[in-house]
Amino acid sequence: MEIDTIINNIKLMLISRGDNIDEFEEHEREIEREEFYSDSKILEFHTSNTTIIFAMTKKLRKNILDELKVDKDDIKKFLLKYNNKKKIILIFNNDVISAPILQQLNKYDKMLQKNNGMLQYFYNKQLLFDPTKHEYVPKHVKIESEEEIKNILEKYMVKSKLQLPIIFHHDIQAKWLGLKQGDIVRIDRYNPNSGIYYYYRCCV
Repeated sequence: MEIDTIINNIKLMLISRGDNIDEFEEHEREIEREEFYSDSKILEFHTSNTTIIFAMTKKLRKNILDELKVDKDDIKKFLLKYNNKKKIILIFNNDVISAPILQQLNKYDKMLQKNNGMLQYFYNKQLLFDPTKHEYVPKHVKIESEEEIKNILEKYMVKSKLQLPIIFHHDIQAKWLGLKQGDIVRIDRYNPNSGIYYYYRCCV
């Protein structure tokens, strides 16, 4: 079933981010697949670092988006409701989200990022494949070490991360890695003549 592919890819994505998915897997096994497409309730799962919320019908998507009022007090309520996880992933159906709602989601994401959190959303179709496994997509690696970031900036003689080439936070690779604004990603490219060389981008 489509939902099995989606769940499997979410697991792979979260494992690649360093999440422990034991709780997610235990809960997921208890849920009938039809429930993911039902209007009856929003399905919520947890890992060590992340809350994953499935709102895969128009009604449930509206319900979850109605909760997202861009206000600091509302953020606290939202986090408390969803197990106080600061990293939140919303899974929606494939209906295109309107521009005003996208702005709303982006504002929420920025507010959470100030507290070392994140709000991401994915459409079903974006989770039907693992972008890291595509033969034409080079390997992307998030740079975690501040020392390595410092060395990269010195090597390319730039004073700010923002002077590096950019990768947008809504790029599928950036979303998969959970990149935030200001994160640096290393892209491993291969040239048959010179071998592997590295290319760096800053997430914006």
